[in-house]
Amino acid sequence: MQWAKKFYSKTGRWWGPAEANITERDRERAITIKRLIPSVRKVLELGSGYGNTAAACAEAGIKVVGIEISDRYDFSRQHQEKYPESLSFHKEDFYTAKLQEKFDTVCYWNGFGIGTDVDQRRLLKKISDEWLNPHGKALIDIANPYIWTKWVGDEEHLTANPEEKYAYNVNQKIDFDPVRNRFIDTWWDSDKPEQKLTQDIRCYSPVDLLLLLEGTSFELERIEVNKEEVKIEDGVLTSDCTLTSAHEYLAVLKLKK
Repeated sequence: MQWAKKFYSKTGRWWGPAEANITERDRERAITIKRLIPSVRKVLELGSGYGNTAAACAEAGIKVVGIEISDRYDFSRQHQEKYPESLSFHKEDFYTAKLQEKFDTVCYWNGFGIGTDVDQRRLLKKISDEWLNPHGKALIDIANPYIWTKWVGDEEHLTANPEEKYAYNVNQKIDFDPVRNRFIDTWWDSDKPEQKLTQDIRCYSPVDLLLLLEGTSFELERIEVNKEEVKIEDGVLTSDCTLTSAHEYLAVLKLKK
């Protein structure tokens, strides 16, 4: 997990000036939270990045505490200044963070899978034991191996666009480790190809996720892709498999009774 702080800090410097604003994706996440947890009042967001989704939640009347380990945190302060009563952010490692409050939901958008299965279970235990209300739910984006394996070998060059505040020419290459079931996403400044940055994320098929949850305090309530529920009964998909078209899916976890 040592790469995470450096990777997200450096790429945040590349893209933050252009992307540290609320987007429709952020507003859709806020809508999703209110749809799945109608009584939601307070949210903990892990890996809150620039603070965009937290700000969209504040815009929708939800209080959010965000935790972000990288320098992307620095961009979140502009959102906190706009919504001082609804937002607070902490720059620290959420594996060691100590918070003195409980939340209606804990959200982890687009980041679960850093580290090993042991690390994921350790995080799930922290969520269940320290942060989540007894009737709360965890909303977690899960990387979908089916799509990431299709992208192996894909390369892209993004040209700087100063007018849009993109100041760097950057390159990306995608690979996949089929033994560890992890996508390998490598980026570099086009002018410094020797200085590559890589994020290495564990992917979980639905059955992998069910196995990961064994021995934890959580059970899988539902899976969604683009707001559409993917039905699973006894470990078997029983609905049209939209999982074949999305690089991640949303897992809704509830505490076992």
